[in-house]
Amino acid sequence: MRCQRLLLLTVAAVFMNVFVAYGAPARLMRPYTGIGLTLFHSSDDRETLVPLYQDPGLLRIGVLDNSRRSVDVLIFGVPDRLPPLIVSARKGDWVKVTYDDAGREAWIDLRENGFFQTWESFLKRHSVHLLPGLQTKYYQLQQYGGNIGVTLSPEQSFKVLRLEASRGLILVEQSRIGWVRWCDDDGRLTVGIVK
Repeated sequence: MRCQRLLLLTVAAVFMNVFVAYGAPARLMRPYTGIGLTLFHSSDDRETLVPLYQDPGLLRIGVLDNSRRSVDVLIFGVPDRLPPLIVSARKGDWVKVTYDDAGREAWIDLRENGFFQTWESFLKRHSVHLLPGLQTKYYQLQQYGGNIGVTLSPEQSFKVLRLEASRGLILVEQSRIGWVRWCDDDGRLTVGIVK
């Protein structure tokens, strides 16, 4: 019995190493929405170093090097400037941001590095789409009164007109208006920017 378990574990380990070695895509969790985004002033300077603090103005814990930071391309597309950071809290000119794929957070000073923008303002400025791999209920465009008008696909783009809690009023193909969920019940994004 012990030999069988050992053999099974060995086979599983070899399979996982082969799976990872050949570039099987890792599926990351969709990010939490937080309260908004930090956008950076610089348009071309990818070498901007952003100081990270444990608390606003206290205990510097490192520097965020945006030229080496991975970006959630599924959410923000391929950025043409420094990628945004999702903000989870705000104290005056300081914002608490998630700065890596592991979900680590730190405070940054907006006076030196960027500006805060709400999700509503950010999404209204872009063409948006629903992310692939969601539950079917997230692709359903609901008309007023809760009736399901049409099922959208991840390839369809739309404009956000207004956000209310976890729902967004959207315009699809210049002809249909309805509601979709822009974040799920856990507060994770269900939409991304079309680039």
